Amino acid sequence: MSSIANILAIVGDANGGHDSLLLAFRAARQFNAHVDAFHVLPDPAAALPLVSEAMSGAMVDEMMTMAKQESEHRAAKARQAYDQLVAEMKVPRDDGPPRAAGGFAASWVEDTGVEEQVVALRACRADLITLSRPAAGNDAGALMTLNSALMQSGRPVLVAPPLQGGALPTGPFARVSVFWNGSAEATRAITAALPFLIAAEQVIVLQVEEDEWYAPTEDLMVFLTRHGVVNVVSKVLPKEGRTGHSLLAATAAAGADMMVMGAYTRSKLRQLIFGSVTGYIMEHATLPVLLCH
Repeated sequence: MSSIANILAIVGDANGGHDSLLLAFRAARQFNAHVDAFHVLPDPAAALPLVSEAMSGAMVDEMMTMAKQESEHRAAKARQAYDQLVAEMKVPRDDGPPRAAGGFAASWVEDTGVEEQVVALRACRADLITLSRPAAGNDAGALMTLNSALMQSGRPVLVAPPLQGGALPTGPFARVSVFWNGSAEATRAITAALPFLIAAEQVIVLQVEEDEWYAPTEDLMVFLTRHGVVNVVSKVLPKEGRTGHSLLAATAAAGADMMVMGAYTRSKLRQLIFGSVTGYIMEHATLPVLLCH
């Protein structure tokens, strides 16, 4: 059976990192896992714009110094948010050498470079990645990091919704909805989510009558049952309006506290014409979403 022992929580800044850490700690507490709170400091040289030949060496040095100071200030604020949350949630710290089956604990980890590149490399060695959802329209860096983790790491990504007037729940995930369309991406997402599905009180398998992807659920129900998933129900949603809207409405009606889906399963042409289901879910979901590509 698949397991979750090592969670990589991406802490880009103090605000988004807070949501990512909350979600990581919630999952880690449920599965007695370790959380690496991961912050990437931008390389000052890479952060500089194209240097003009007219710029003196002193001007370049000054710009490098300013970029480094800004990077260190951002890292300090992110670390402060981490320290505060660890104290509030009474998360054990484990900053020493890694131990076998060390249990629920957290470590702070820093690296330097281009965030989306460094995250993709580091994420390959995690069982689960948590990120905060990029803010709509003005968070290009966070969006690139999300896409890199999703498309290049080969690992499941659990995306935290923005907090809306309160903290995220901290208990185990009790009801999980699954978007099933028979695609390779959906299959990978369900396999990656098995620890959550096995532990859940109820799993709701959702289908939408689509043209491109539509698969029966009988064999999926057998697969889940043989893996020890109990209380599985299946619902077919009529093809009306946006697929993403139908999925979120059904997920809310079921009282689910997590959604599982394959990412970008539609062809490029259908995404261009009808829009991306993944993009819609990312923009509108108010619950954590586990994605695989």
